[in-house]
Amino acid sequence: MRLSTQLLTVTLLVAAGGCALQPQTDPAAPALANTTRDQIGHLAIRSPHAPQVALTSRLLNKGAAARKTAVSASAEWLGGTFEAAGSAEEGGILVAAFGLLLTPAVAIGGAVYGASAADSESVVAAGNQTIAQALDFAPFHLTQAYQTSFTDIIPVDHEFVAWDVTDARLQQRGFDSVLDIELVRIASQPSDNGYQVWFELVQSVTLTRLDSHQVLASRTYHRDSAGSAAVSAWAEDNGKALLDRLSDTYTQVANEVAREFFLEPAIRVQGLEPVSKGKFRVGSISGTRPMFVWSVLDGKYQTPQTPVEYEIAIQPKGSREPSIHRVTRTRMVPAEPLAKCRTYQWRVRAHYTSFGSQTQSNWSPDYRFKTPCK
Repeated sequence: MRLSTQLLTVTLLVAAGGCALQPQTDPAAPALANTTRDQIGHLAIRSPHAPQVALTSRLLNKGAAARKTAVSASAEWLGGTFEAAGSAEEGGILVAAFGLLLTPAVAIGGAVYGASAADSESVVAAGNQTIAQALDFAPFHLTQAYQTSFTDIIPVDHEFVAWDVTDARLQQRGFDSVLDIELVRIASQPSDNGYQVWFELVQSVTLTRLDSHQVLASRTYHRDSAGSAAVSAWAEDNGKALLDRLSDTYTQVANEVAREFFLEPAIRVQGLEPVSKGKFRVGSISGTRPMFVWSVLDGKYQTPQTPVEYEIAIQPKGSREPSIHRVTRTRMVPAEPLAKCRTYQWRVRAHYTSFGSQTQSNWSPDYRFKTPCK
């Protein structure tokens, strides 16, 4: 009897579990091109206005939730029972009979849980009203997250302004660009069990040049709450649980915007010749004065428009210190021959000016090659 009680408890927990969703990850976007960053001198960051809020009320009531949970629990229990019977050989019929006898108890337990966990229609309506009132403060909380993430971090002169300040007024105040933070949508969605909800959040960020009204960059960020709960649970304490979850998401996205638009190196370099022939193989070259060649991109597709200097580090195997070379072209032939019959490793990075200060790209991957022995 003790075993059957443990199995019943496990089955009810499985049947009652809500949908637990992890935050979506947007496709990795390259950093904002340095050519674009060069156009930003005095930046206005315009706070969002009220978002579109859509709160679902199409949820299972207590009776429907009880039936669905009971059926789910029974089906899962029976599936496990017959799977166990199939592997129990001669005793299989006894296992199956035990499962059939216990199924009503499982269904009753599932129904009790579903009835107790689901909200009534009136509770859903009241909870949604509380959540809607709490979300009136969403623009304020979002702006706070961006102020915290941007202050003393992004390397450009900036100021936060209200959502209703016009472009013309911004120009009069000496701004050349505006970063619009848009809280597009906050919505609740039914979870898989039908009586809980999870939340989706959509934000967009648009960078515009004020004199030409040219959109320099635009990103959209989609996030889902990392879990589901009853509407009444989200609405407790004036929606504190939901506001805390959303505030974490605001901060996460604000940090991504700071990195992609202002902090992450815009220029990327990649070696072309000589490069490794596979992950573990070393390519052989024909002489001791190879031409090192690499490609460079500003942002996703552009060619750098500002002067760039390249730093190449060439290091023979077994040596602690590489030889460093600085050139302004995307190729280089060493002035002195390399040692014969030696394995070398090399990499390259770019040095350039961003937001008026000297900076550098990330290093390229390491590439390996071996000079001829004869």
